[in-house]
Amino acid sequence: MGASMRPFFVDMPSSVAIYTLGCRVNAFESACIADSARLAGFDVVDWQKGADIGIVNSCALTTLAEAKTRQEIRIFARKNPQSKIAITGCYAQTDPESLKLENVKWIVGNKSKADIVNIISQDLQNEMQNDFCNVLLEKTSAPDLSACGNSALSDRMNLKIQDGCDNACSYCIIPRARGVPRSMDFDDIVGNAKNLVERGVREIVLTGINISKFLTTKGGLVEVIDALNEIKELVRIRIGSIEPPLLPLEAILERAKDSSHKLMPHLHISAQSFSDVVLERMRRRYKASEFLSMLEKCVSLCPDIAVGGDIICGHPAEIQSEFEKTKAIFASSPMAYMHVFTFSPRPKTLAYTMRDVPPVPERKARADELREVAKEVKMRFVKSQFGKKRKLLLEHQISSNTYLHIPIITFQLLFRCLKKV
Repeated sequence: MGASMRPFFVDMPSSVAIYTLGCRVNAFESACIADSARLAGFDVVDWQKGADIGIVNSCALTTLAEAKTRQEIRIFARKNPQSKIAITGCYAQTDPESLKLENVKWIVGNKSKADIVNIISQDLQNEMQNDFCNVLLEKTSAPDLSACGNSALSDRMNLKIQDGCDNACSYCIIPRARGVPRSMDFDDIVGNAKNLVERGVREIVLTGINISKFLTTKGGLVEVIDALNEIKELVRIRIGSIEPPLLPLEAILERAKDSSHKLMPHLHISAQSFSDVVLERMRRRYKASEFLSMLEKCVSLCPDIAVGGDIICGHPAEIQSEFEKTKAIFASSPMAYMHVFTFSPRPKTLAYTMRDVPPVPERKARADELREVAKEVKMRFVKSQFGKKRKLLLEHQISSNTYLHIPIITFQLLFRCLKKV
């Protein structure tokens, strides 16, 4: 990130707290911002404890996420009346005017997110008198955020490999916030992974806005998985949420099935609906039959794989019969779980202008009904694993550099233990 050390004679705020909303990409980027802040000489402290400077890494996926962003800003300002607040992330990119709230000094869009610590440091050092600094857009893009610190991290971390999306789904504002698809440099990804592992990370989740679009001159998703597989101290690799179609599916399943490979037998593939009518209105680029064919290939080539996804209930054009179709297909599918969302019209998206939106009570009722089905589906998958043996990675250290490993345990015993916790 290139943040410079602060001169010792400059009387500046010394502590920074970071609050993260939204996706795994934001989580990784916040960790990188924390690294940059430490290198610049700031103490990074817990958000709840308060700080001289608060950095909010915002989300704009839903109006609820935006409301949560504004709420956290106000709470932080009340608890820390002398603080200065910086806002970055997708909400800062899509609607900066609504973020000019109490104590907010900087609004930094996604294109400048990698420079946010530099922006704050230079502004403070120059003792600028402006009440507000808006760094929303730049003519040239800032470098990618990267893991550059040496502080200890949790056992499981996200690793960003890609940014941006051009699918233009009817309900989604993220392409407006994140821009066109672009992949991180292959060697930088491996370097970031090694940095994370050196700091105690044992499981890495590959993430991006649309990692189906990941491609570099040195290879794509399969090649980066294989490169990470060579990192000695890394125990597990997991693929984050992914958009269909997943083109290198067979190669990924081959590795997930191989017990000697670190890739976990797990995929989270966004479904959104199993009705072709609704999928077309959503501007999704596949039919329900194509998704189901992909799902069948997963379970046939990699037995016991856990495949989950997302479904939106109540999107425009979803009448009761289309919802029932989605529910029936999901209930009979070999999926392991499903995240269920209630459609909420998002300003600045195509779906916001669409007609035939089911009433709010109907949307919520459908989502509640599907969540009950999802519980049954998840339990069915869990029971299918009873009596089988699996390797575990327990995500808590006993002491420095010492991990408790239970190499093999029956899934049924594990499930019973977890139910008692």
